[in-house]
Amino acid sequence: SVLVPTLYTALSMGELAKNSSVYGPQTNAYVLKHLEVVEIVINNPAIEDHTFHFHGHNVQVIETGPFGSSSTINGQPVPHILSGPWPMWRDTVQVRAFEFIRVRFRADNPGVWFLHCHLAVHMYNGLAVVFVEAPDVLQQRQSVPEEMVEMCKRQGIHTQGNGAGHQGYDLSGLPPAVYPPS
Repeated sequence: SVLVPTLYTALSMGELAKNSSVYGPQTNAYVLKHLEVVEIVINNPAIEDHTFHFHGHNVQVIETGPFGSSSTINGQPVPHILSGPWPMWRDTVQVRAFEFIRVRFRADNPGVWFLHCHLAVHMYNGLAVVFVEAPDVLQQRQSVPEEMVEMCKRQGIHTQGNGAGHQGYDLSGLPPAVYPPS
């Protein structure tokens, strides 16, 4: 894991906070620009359903359908389902086995937000990402209460710098990222 919590990196790295590499490969971080419209496609090529939870946002469910181009039932193609003019809003979506889902949200909530599968074993195996949303705006609008900073320091947790606690792109000292087998 990283040595500096992602929120602290976002708040302390200035302009470099806009580059996902400063957070370290362990975070699987994606930096979003303020007010950009973000579309995410979650594919599920597995035999089991996955429930994904979005922190910090409700998302519009835009489209669902079969995963891959050759999905059929009784020899007939399975249609994609489009949301229509008023997509439903959710903070949790289920991606059924062998299907995909396309969701959309506007990056209007600066912060560090987690998207993860609700099955803990899947989350630990990498079905999770971190959205670092508008770190430049976050730096202008938010600070961490001093009590929280002190609590981290008492536990030996770094509160400034990149994922390794350094300035710039030097990530030396981080343990290697663990990637699930492919």
